[in-house]
Amino acid sequence: MKKIIMAVVAGFIAVGANAQLLKSNLFSGYKEGDKLEKSVFQSKNDTPELDVWAGAFVSKPSEVASPIIGKELAYPGYPEKGPSITLGTPEGVKGNRFCVYPIDTKKTYYKGVFYLACVVELSKVPSSSPIDLIGLSASATSVSNRAAIKVSRIGSEGLKFATNLMKSVSETTMAYDYDKPHLIILKIDYNNQTSSLYVDPKVETEPEQADCVAKGDADNVLKHAIRSISLRNRSGYIGNVGNIRFARTWANLFAAD
Repeated sequence: MKKIIMAVVAGFIAVGANAQLLKSNLFSGYKEGDKLEKSVFQSKNDTPELDVWAGAFVSKPSEVASPIIGKELAYPGYPEKGPSITLGTPEGVKGNRFCVYPIDTKKTYYKGVFYLACVVELSKVPSSSPIDLIGLSASATSVSNRAAIKVSRIGSEGLKFATNLMKSVSETTMAYDYDKPHLIILKIDYNNQTSSLYVDPKVETEPEQADCVAKGDADNVLKHAIRSISLRNRSGYIGNVGNIRFARTWANLFAAD
């Protein structure tokens, strides 16, 4: 009987821990060369299909087409594997493309702390000012980021990363190498009104100090629920982003799926 009880308890613990890994395998079923978007939202009021990539609703349609699935990315110690999104546009095509991965239509994700992780490998970045790459949007059908992983270039020296909480922005002080995979982790904290960014952290435990922290204030209050993971692709990029996970805890970002 004791062994049975212990087994049941262990099962509940495993299920509870796994439940903290809220989203993973965002590119399941894709292969290299596939289009990312399965549909395009025509209105903010469209009914989203959860856990399916789609073109975000925008007031002015973009000439930039859906991103294409690219090579596999990996980062030592980070368990998320699989194909990535190829960033950039064909030669001569200028502009942006916004995509969303709807995860909720209610208010499930709006209290406490959430983590968003991804792996990026970039050879070229189109801006010397921070621009959104992957974000957490309050809309399931359009991009309304409350916090995001941002990137910028420092000439030929390398990359810088940044994050925001609404309009409050904070950048890393270090430069990071082109053409190498980087693990980026965004921590959004509703209780403390902060958005923190960790670049290439040690994976075992959450570092005591983030590489940059954007703080809320009277004009930048984090209160809306997260309803989608967003992507902003644009001309001028060369590189890939993938291996996305969304979790309640740092440990669950690195848990076996």
